[in-house]
Amino acid sequence: MKPHLIKYSFLLVAVFVFGLASQALALAPPVAMLTQAKGTVEVSKDKEWKKVTANKFVFEGSKVRTGADGAVTIINQATNTSQNMAANSEVEITAATIKVVTGSLSEPQKAGDSALASMSQRFEQAQRYTTVRRSVDKKEKDQKLNTVQDITLSEAHPDLVWSNMGPEFSYRLIIDNKGVEVPASKDNMVRAKVAGLTPGVHKFRVEVVKDGVSVFTPKAEHNLVWLGGDALAEFSKKLAELKSSAPGDDFLVANFLDEKGMTVAAMDMYRKYFKDHPGDVDMFPLLIKTYHDLKLQDLKKEAALEYNKLSGN
Repeated sequence: MKPHLIKYSFLLVAVFVFGLASQALALAPPVAMLTQAKGTVEVSKDKEWKKVTANKFVFEGSKVRTGADGAVTIINQATNTSQNMAANSEVEITAATIKVVTGSLSEPQKAGDSALASMSQRFEQAQRYTTVRRSVDKKEKDQKLNTVQDITLSEAHPDLVWSNMGPEFSYRLIIDNKGVEVPASKDNMVRAKVAGLTPGVHKFRVEVVKDGVSVFTPKAEHNLVWLGGDALAEFSKKLAELKSSAPGDDFLVANFLDEKGMTVAAMDMYRKYFKDHPGDVDMFPLLIKTYHDLKLQDLKKEAALEYNKLSGN
């Protein structure tokens, strides 16, 4: 092999290995969760300590410390156990265990059903959507609209969303062959409230309309499940149990909603959280994933760019 080809081959291998290493680092999910924080509780991933005021997921290598008035419970994903951290203590979080640096930590207790494990799996999936790819400009005549293929709604969470093709377009939401006109919008996301459905599976599609004429009709219909009856009662029971076990934890609730196919409701919870906590970007990929699942490509790209900027990538 010629010398320049050998160099080129080594370069390709190096790029490939670096890509794998970068991907492996990017896919690391949270390994523990801080809950029931009281008083002064702080967490650090490097040298900067940040105050913990709500339930928070932490990653391998993070450190947690409490002040004289502080206390917090740490749930370890690897062992599915919880430990109480006393005042004036510091611990280091590893993938397998929680190491005491100073102070005291209670003996591990079984944590029950591991919602954290489910969240971590979803976080791993979400990481793949943080890469920003170059988009191809659409031709003016190309008004193809992609919508979510499977979605679950209820009286409490009745919204269906899709990407806005432009302020000059309105839409026609058709459920079980019955159409409802949806007005034009200037927002990136169009939102329509669904009502009057019986419990069970329904077929829907969204047509793009301009000047009263449909300019795009999808070839296939998608599935909309309206939650009601026994299914709604079971859902409400599990949601109440989750909220009781982790009060104030919007991430676990949003993850539960997403698991049940209520992706719009999950997206709304994530959006509100990150609006209230703009500096807390560790779990931002979960919001990006909901944009991906809901086919909200412009919002997905904007969120991915913001995530990479705030993360220093």
